[in-house]
Amino acid sequence: MWQRIQTVWLLLVGLIMITFALQDVAVFTLPEGQACVLDNWRIYSAVDSTTLYSTWAIGVFSILTGCASLGLIFLYKRRILQMRLTILTMLVIIGELIYIAWASYQFCSAKGATFAIRFPLALPIICLPLLYLASRRMIYDETLIRASQRLR
Repeated sequence: MWQRIQTVWLLLVGLIMITFALQDVAVFTLPEGQACVLDNWRIYSAVDSTTLYSTWAIGVFSILTGCASLGLIFLYKRRILQMRLTILTMLVIIGELIYIAWASYQFCSAKGATFAIRFPLALPIICLPLLYLASRRMIYDETLIRASQRLR
């Protein structure tokens, strides 16, 4: 299990996504000059921390994908299922990024705010190629196992 490279990729994705769940994603500036922060659970005022818009789905998706990728490590005996769930995790991260863009657009449209991205928004984007590498390696392992069984 631990000697396979996809285990490293999945472990990195799990740690990155759980770290992402605890970070601020973006900063909005309202026309009156007030700053608002988008974290994984809400958009709140930087001045008095009042919640302006709830975005709890981002936090749920972040924790879900982090825990799922850590759990995928232990499905090494069922490579096909592991590969399919890895692809599903990729789709969930893409959906999460689309939701972040949609929630930011909705908030900017409603309040007339400007949008500034922070570095933690790059973390799910970094996870996508890692999950792709893990799924490609799972396919390679499965074809290697099937080829060795044909030789017997």
